[in-house]
Amino acid sequence: MGAVEIKELHQNPRSNVFPMLLNMAGVAVALFALAKGWPADNWIWISLWVIWLAYFQHTWMTIFHEDVHYALYRDKWHNILNGTIVGTLLTVPFGVYRQVHIRHHNRMNHPEDWELWPYVDPSKSLAFRRVFMIFDVLLGLWVGPYIYGRIFFSKKSPLTDPKVRRRIWMEYALIVAFWGFIWGWVAMTGAWWLFAKMYLIPAWVSGVVQTFRKFTEHLGLPLGSPMEGARTVVPTDTLGKAVAYTSFHITAHGVHHQYPQMPHENLEKALVVERETHPEAPVFGSHTRAMFDMFRHLWYPGIGVNARTPAAAENN
Repeated sequence: MGAVEIKELHQNPRSNVFPMLLNMAGVAVALFALAKGWPADNWIWISLWVIWLAYFQHTWMTIFHEDVHYALYRDKWHNILNGTIVGTLLTVPFGVYRQVHIRHHNRMNHPEDWELWPYVDPSKSLAFRRVFMIFDVLLGLWVGPYIYGRIFFSKKSPLTDPKVRRRIWMEYALIVAFWGFIWGWVAMTGAWWLFAKMYLIPAWVSGVVQTFRKFTEHLGLPLGSPMEGARTVVPTDTLGKAVAYTSFHITAHGVHHQYPQMPHENLEKALVVERETHPEAPVFGSHTRAMFDMFRHLWYPGIGVNARTPAAAENN
């Protein structure tokens, strides 16, 4: 496989309708079960459905990711519309996420990578990054929107185009209006427990999962090149393949950075070429192995210039 085959892998993507419907069905089934107390309204079944729902809520972020690459649907407007809806649910405007993610691809693992702040920021001490990491893990549901929103609200924001800022303001207004209505309805009806088990608790778990996925992709990696700067997972087990499929193969992360416009279902095929030219790239056969490789960097949370091994950190 060479340049010709790589070019072919960029062509004729399969429809994403089926994985989208699968994810929507996963959410719908869990919401119905939690609302109706099916098959039983006890803590065991509630816990199982919350975990189920949390996973499919996490896939919203991967759907969002496909939208900002204009890769989920064939038409650009369809991706923008879907991204605006998903962004409203996630409390991250589509325009904000797209601006951050573009820079993540262009300056991955560098200080200008807004998506991986503060772990790439050389001005942030190890102590600060450790404390922030704890909040990032435990409160990812709220820390995530803060990290992305920095690019818009920061005094050093690179977003100076009035049209871009106007659209983002409108998206933030939509988020406030939508969630203001939801929280208002919950307060008026007193449906706090229903809201907690159908959204708040699963969303909190999903935020924890999202943070660990972000860490698994980049934490502890010093290089900014696509293949060496991101952990790539190509699962061989059935469960891992199902996770990769429903999350649009986002775990093939290094290959995605190498070929950001390649249809996600072809990324694992392209890895054959990349393994030949990048033999040192961190590639794993399971999510578990990739996470264990990440865990050794967790107490020394740094990426790029801030990346340090535990042994090096102890000597400083």
